[in-house]
Amino acid sequence: MKKIIFSVIVMTILAFGQANAQNAQQHLNSAIQSEGNIRDGVIAAKNAVNQLTKEIVIIGNPNAVLFNNKMFEQVNTVQNNVDDTDYFVNEAKDVSVISFTTQAINTLTADLINLNDELIGLTYQIEEALSNNNNNATLNYLSQVTNVLNAQDNKAVEVINAIQSLKQTIKLFNVCVQTADYQGNPVSGSDLHGFWAQNLTTGEYIYPTNQDGNCFENLPGGTYRFDSYDGYWSGTSSSDVTLSESLENSEGVIIVNLTYWSE
Repeated sequence: MKKIIFSVIVMTILAFGQANAQNAQQHLNSAIQSEGNIRDGVIAAKNAVNQLTKEIVIIGNPNAVLFNNKMFEQVNTVQNNVDDTDYFVNEAKDVSVISFTTQAINTLTADLINLNDELIGLTYQIEEALSNNNNNATLNYLSQVTNVLNAQDNKAVEVINAIQSLKQTIKLFNVCVQTADYQGNPVSGSDLHGFWAQNLTTGEYIYPTNQDGNCFENLPGGTYRFDSYDGYWSGTSSSDVTLSESLENSEGVIIVNLTYWSE
């Protein structure tokens, strides 16, 4: 009975850890989407810049009200999505199995808000220049608006890249070991006494977490050595593996083959 209860507790803890890892990744994906919304807003705002330029240079009838509305739509888009980004990143921090700081991302999102302030100032200057029929000044300000919008887009990309990097840092991996002959064919049945893994950076030894004794769940990223305990007449090679998404199969599991030998 004690063994059954212990197994249930272990599986519950592992499931909880995996669920938290997935939730953290989902929150970070939402943060990336928020930054994507900012980039979409930049496109719409730059279209408004092009439209006003055309109205000044070609049509001769600039629509100041429409331009103002488009610029403040972008201001609101940035503000709302920066708030969402900071929220989702903080939510990921709260549930992540691997601790991390949000400071670097918060600094980048603060830069986006500062660029918003520049955009607001230029929008008011354009409004005043248009009211004074000063088209040359307006065109100069529009060039500066384009620079600010480009800076917002670049900053949003920086945030996305920082979040993508963070996703890799906190990602947990599931690894299963299987024995194979020298031709790579799976070997079933042996007198091996089990498997183990070692984090080659920290030196920590890790032991299987599943009932069959061949899988290591919720491993932080890094390089690990996987090996077996020799049997009476058999053993395996060891394998050093740097965990990455590219090694995962369709079920999200990394399979490590250990070459089996038997006397």
